[in-house]
Amino acid sequence: MKADLLAAALRLSPSERLELIEALWDTLAEQDLPVTPEEQALLDARLADLDANPNDQSPWEDVKARLKQRRR
Repeated sequence: MKADLLAAALRLSPSERLELIEALWDTLAEQDLPVTPEEQALLDARLADLDANPNDQSPWEDVKARLKQRRR
């Protein structure tokens, strides 16, 4: 990574850096993310749990709000 690019990113506020991370993450395709067999098994188990218990889940916005409250 070029040092000037990283330096520019570090001048952003924490919330802006998080937005940048999210935007960059969204550019990655499934084949860009290597997954081990163990990770795939965990993902499959979590998806199965989601299907079996759909009311036990929280929307991401709720999770983020709870995490922000914990930091205060």
